[in-house]
Amino acid sequence: MAPSVPLLSATSVTKAYAGVPALSGASLVIAPGEIHALMGENGAGKSTLIKILAGVVAPDTAEITINGERVSIDSTKAAYRLGLRFIHQEFNVVPTLSVAENIFMGRRYPRRAGLLVDWKSLNREAQRALDRLGIDHIAPSQNLGELSLGDQMLVRISAALLDDAKLYVMD
Repeated sequence: MAPSVPLLSATSVTKAYAGVPALSGASLVIAPGEIHALMGENGAGKSTLIKILAGVVAPDTAEITINGERVSIDSTKAAYRLGLRFIHQEFNVVPTLSVAENIFMGRRYPRRAGLLVDWKSLNREAQRALDRLGIDHIAPSQNLGELSLGDQMLVRISAALLDDAKLYVMD
């Protein structure tokens, strides 16, 4: 049986901030269907590697392939186009909006008559996203700011899973 092509391969990744190395020759290979956990002490470079893959930070050097094809991830838009989705440890939510509005943030809201937001459809689709993870204690109409930080993270994960991504990365 021929070896499968890695879903993602990042090799020889280096990054320094003001001359201080954050990553030095790091490598990561992920095959389709695999689940990985990056572990290490604070300052080991885990978040830096993730930010490089997300297009948030430019590496000093890196060879990155997706499905065997060499790619350049020079922006978050490029990472998105390549099918990579990221949930960062810093929250990007709006606590004054509902759970459903946060789930659909950055996406097109369902519309009625092409103009008005179809709130019933929005809440129904948000409920499906929550159901996909077995989350039954959070209502789509609930104000996100009322939730614990852990539940807010579940909402972010639910939102990320709406996309049919090649790879999901949680920092």
